Amino acid sequence: MTTDQFSGKLALQQRVLPAYRTPFFDLLAKACTGGLSVFAGQPQPDENISTAQEMQEAQYVQAKNWHFFNVQSPFYRCYQQGILHWLEEWQPDALIVEANPRYLSTPRAVRWMHARGNPVLGWGLGAPPVIGSLASWRIQSREKFLHSLDGVIAYSQRGAQEY
Repeated sequence: MTTDQFSGKLALQQRVLPAYRTPFFDLLAKACTGGLSVFAGQPQPDENISTAQEMQEAQYVQAKNWHFFNVQSPFYRCYQQGILHWLEEWQPDALIVEANPRYLSTPRAVRWMHARGNPVLGWGLGAPPVIGSLASWRIQSREKFLHSLDGVIAYSQRGAQEY
C-alpha cells in the first residue's frame, strides 16, 4: 500500500452496500484525511445480497431505496431518497457514484457537486450493449449520464472499453 492520501472528504454512493465491499471502503476511508461517507440502501428482497450494517472506518449513511420494476428488467429504476440531504450534511470535496443511469437520484447529486465546483467520478463494471425495447432512448440516457461525470473507473479492461 502506498502512502498517498486524498486530502479532503470523500463521498461514495452505492445502490446497496454488499458486505464484501466493506473492507475495501474501510481501507479507502483511511486514505482520506477528511474521511469517507458511504450512502447506500437496501436491495430488493429477491436479490439475495448480503449487505453490511456498519463499517469500522467509513461512515455509513442508510439511503431509502425506491425500486421500480425488478432489477433484472431493462426498465428497472431506483430512486435513493435523501441523497441531497446526505451531501449537504457531509459537504464532500469529491463524489464517487455508481456509473449507472438507472439510478434516478444520481444526476441530482452530480449537479449538486458540480454547482460547488467539485468533481464526480463514476465507477462500475462497464456498459454492455443495449438491445430490445427503447434501446435508442436507453443508449441516449446512458451517454448523457456518463458525459455528466468527470471521469469513470472501470473494474476491468473490458469495462473500460465499453465505457
